[in-house]
Amino acid sequence: MKKTIYKIVFTFFGVAGWLFGSLCVASSQTAAAWTVSSRLYADKNSDLPQLDYTRDFRHITLPEFWIDRIENPDRLILNAKQIEQFNAQTAHLKGLTYLPEDFNTTYSGDWVGDKLARQFAFLAIRSFYYEDGKQIDENLMSELWKNSNYETIPKSIATRYALVVHYAHHRLSPSKLTLLKKPEQRYFDRNQNAALDIGTPLAVLHSSSDGKWYFALSPSSYGWIAAEDIAFASREEMQRFARSRHFVVTTNPKNALFVDGRYRDFVRMGVRLPYVGKRGEEILVQIPQRDRDGRAKFFTATMKSSDAHLGYLPYTPRTIITQAFKFLNAPYGWGGMFGEQDCSKFIQQVYAVTGILLPRNSGDQEKAGRVLITFEGSTQKRVSELIRKGEPGSTLLHLPGHIMLYLGSYRGNPYIIHAVWGAAEGHNPLAKTAVTTVHFKHYLDKMDTAVAVKP
Repeated sequence: MKKTIYKIVFTFFGVAGWLFGSLCVASSQTAAAWTVSSRLYADKNSDLPQLDYTRDFRHITLPEFWIDRIENPDRLILNAKQIEQFNAQTAHLKGLTYLPEDFNTTYSGDWVGDKLARQFAFLAIRSFYYEDGKQIDENLMSELWKNSNYETIPKSIATRYALVVHYAHHRLSPSKLTLLKKPEQRYFDRNQNAALDIGTPLAVLHSSSDGKWYFALSPSSYGWIAAEDIAFASREEMQRFARSRHFVVTTNPKNALFVDGRYRDFVRMGVRLPYVGKRGEEILVQIPQRDRDGRAKFFTATMKSSDAHLGYLPYTPRTIITQAFKFLNAPYGWGGMFGEQDCSKFIQQVYAVTGILLPRNSGDQEKAGRVLITFEGSTQKRVSELIRKGEPGSTLLHLPGHIMLYLGSYRGNPYIIHAVWGAAEGHNPLAKTAVTTVHFKHYLDKMDTAVAVKP
């Protein structure tokens, strides 16, 4: 009797195991599985048995692990005055950002026209398909160009000022159309330049032919924004809001705003809002809204105390690494699509909590920093130089089209945290913020510079 039962059990598990294995094989052949394990990110240690890997590398996704490896994680990298100097250098000497207090009262029509034309030219050579994968119409670009109203730009433009009233898109052309370089790249809208949070100050410089769009300058980007997304204000109102002496800075990747107890919208990390007061576990802040005439009116909104800090956080390695790890596994969003962040926006938000204003794109962020390393030579030489000169918390690593935050080294390998789309292997995208070695996708061999976020 017992032998019969054993035979039935073994037969059942044998068949079940075969079926399960067949299903797994079939599944792997018909659908690409998304990478979910951090095991694949430590390339140089992929030959370790799983239990050994878990013992030695399970810590790499904790900020405390990296902070503890820094000799003085609470040292002040830059004080408030030095941060002001850094921002001024980035804006005035390098021309990479635009401080709201420095928005001009007038702009040259040639300057505005050049910015508009450059963006359009960038878009034109990268846009061939609509969101549904169909090829764009032959006359689409000429229609978008006509709507840009380029021919009416005057020699001198009197600046109008505005504030963003809800999460908004900064576009390369005055259109909501999603335009793709390749039909399968539906997550990469080439018409998208950036996303702007509530309260972002703007210098409005031009309007589209249909009156639905404005060409506007934000502190870190320029492009077309929908008229319904902004509220006009006087220069004094804009500056009073943007440079309020008493303010909070948001500290989580997404921070909910409530008006009269109802959810209104969210703002991302590093957004500065005027501080009104505190009520229990809530912080009261000021936000702009748009009246019927398109003018700014101001409301008191509330947010959780845990979502904001009164004034900027200190610029220390601990602050930067702690803030960066709040994005761990957060979805990737090209140009702020879907309310998420790409590689440069991730970096920009992390540093914004300290009051540092970095440019919008990765190439300009590299230019804003002070060069520590110009990479050349063998992989081993690059590793050695990065470990010797890299400063966790203040060092950015750049390769064409991508930028990353340096965390330090472990077991002889330098590590980074970055918002990345790229596949770990094959064609499976990570599409999230991840901790990896610099050997991920042979990044180290492609890197050109390491820069310090310092004057």
